[in-house]
Amino acid sequence: MKKYLIIILHVVLLVLGSCSKDFLQRPPLTRIENGAYWKTANDLGNYTLQFYSRFPSFDIVGSYMGLIGWDGTRGSDVQITSSPSTLWNGASTVVASASPIANIANGETPGPNWNWQYIRSINVFFSNYQKCGDPFEKYKHFLGEAHFFKAWFYFEKVKQYGDVPWYTEPMVTESEELYKARSPRTEVVDSILWHLDKAIEYLTPLKDAGSIGGNNRLSKEAALLFKSRVALYEGTWQKYHKGTAFGTAGADPNKYLRAAANAAEELMAPTYGRSLYSNNEPANDYCRLFSLTNQANNKEVILWKAYSVGLSLSHSFQIYVSDRTAGISMTLQQVYNYLDKSGNVYDYFNIGKAVKGSAFLTKIATDCDPRLAQTIWTPGGLMWDNSYGKGVFSKPFLDKSGESLNNTGFQIRKGNDPKDPQAGSGVAWNTSSETGAIVFRYAEALLNYAEAKAELGEAVDYAKSINLLRKRAGMPDFKVQSDLNKSRYADYGYAISNELFEIRREREVELGAEGFRYDDLRRWAAHNLLKDKRPKGYPLDASEWAKPISYRTDSDGFLDPYATVLPNGYGFKADRDYLECIPLNEITLNPNLKQNPGW
Repeated sequence: MKKYLIIILHVVLLVLGSCSKDFLQRPPLTRIENGAYWKTANDLGNYTLQFYSRFPSFDIVGSYMGLIGWDGTRGSDVQITSSPSTLWNGASTVVASASPIANIANGETPGPNWNWQYIRSINVFFSNYQKCGDPFEKYKHFLGEAHFFKAWFYFEKVKQYGDVPWYTEPMVTESEELYKARSPRTEVVDSILWHLDKAIEYLTPLKDAGSIGGNNRLSKEAALLFKSRVALYEGTWQKYHKGTAFGTAGADPNKYLRAAANAAEELMAPTYGRSLYSNNEPANDYCRLFSLTNQANNKEVILWKAYSVGLSLSHSFQIYVSDRTAGISMTLQQVYNYLDKSGNVYDYFNIGKAVKGSAFLTKIATDCDPRLAQTIWTPGGLMWDNSYGKGVFSKPFLDKSGESLNNTGFQIRKGNDPKDPQAGSGVAWNTSSETGAIVFRYAEALLNYAEAKAELGEAVDYAKSINLLRKRAGMPDFKVQSDLNKSRYADYGYAISNELFEIRREREVELGAEGFRYDDLRRWAAHNLLKDKRPKGYPLDASEWAKPISYRTDSDGFLDPYATVLPNGYGFKADRDYLECIPLNEITLNPNLKQNPGW
């Protein structure tokens, strides 16, 4: 069990090598005719370990911030890098051929990779697991893992391409199924949800004393949370893309929204014992949650990845939330989501026209939801306090470049641990941080539940959902705002209820900088938030820098980092860019494939 707690989610060869000395001498596991392997529950468990590396995490060897910076890397309205997102700027180009699978675990951005390697590998499992001679009870957890991973890999494909072929067998070059047509996305999602129901049935609950690997390994709770995510995505996709080329004829959004609400609500039942992390310190708890090296006993964390310097499995995350930025910045559009400490809409825009620079950061930290000052750096924040001395934040890194550049004034703090031995070292290749990477946390279930119920037009029990998030942050209970000024803060281009607007706002605050925004914008058909608009930064006070800095501001004095490169704002193509281009050579090889709209 202790072995799992450290290395279960890491490089699979290290794990497998620790299981048996002759493992690497065995025939390849992807060879279906290999009859020497699938004999014991341990064989099945070892096989599924390889797929854990596909979960997003912190970069092991490079300069990536993990999910904390993912929305900047992929592009969104709330996080940006030094150059505009290709997707949101409508600059994506036709793909000629499939690219290699992106190594998401090491921070690479998933792109147009019509690649089926992992789906084939999981189908190898399903073609062989019944050869196991152990009792079903001994291996059913690992069968549950296989069901989960098939759902995981197919969900990634649906988000990228919509309709995709559904494969049940591990294909070889002569397989006729290689030439099948794409299945409607609703059929694929229905199959994904079926696999997740099987995962829920077979996986061991965390609440059981005999759970396998604790929250370092998949569990029934993880499958419930992921089911709520998948169903919420498809329900809202079909609702907001209805009548477009991206919707599915005859789809029932409410079927999926009901599944999302039910899965989340089941996980919220007291029998599962889930709760939010809290030391009753609203000014620190939210940031600290993401800075812990050991999440094993954290009842909010349902799945996480552990690191160990001793096993040469560590990363450089703490560098990038202390004295570097990875070139990723939060935007004014993100900051607009935070209410004041009384729970009312805060007038950032007009306040920013009067209060500038660091004084603006200090004011919003004082006036607003404590999660804001735990997500971005504000003056006086302790960046590091360790063998490198003590570093205190005074102003954003607008005068720096490359990996240290901040181009909005809103610099990411979330997950910083001032006591981490790596914080403040200033050396990107000092990969000695052991901060745990959260894959699934309970807070998402509370938000999925509230959104699904509101989309269904049903009463939301805020006392058992969003109010718990508010309480941890020291904020008042959820309420529906009357003065939203939607045209400035979030104009979706279509009407939604004020209640749903507030639920979406809470989602962006609680899950801010965790990689959800990219998918949320797509499932909500929310291109109006970006199209013909530019991301903005804080109100600049140029006098704070001894040397002039080369930054553009808009007519109201807010940083406008893309003013030159995007003079007309993002050019997202709403009739094309919600799905990716199927590589042209794949359509040539299989004429039964049809290209996505607009490509």
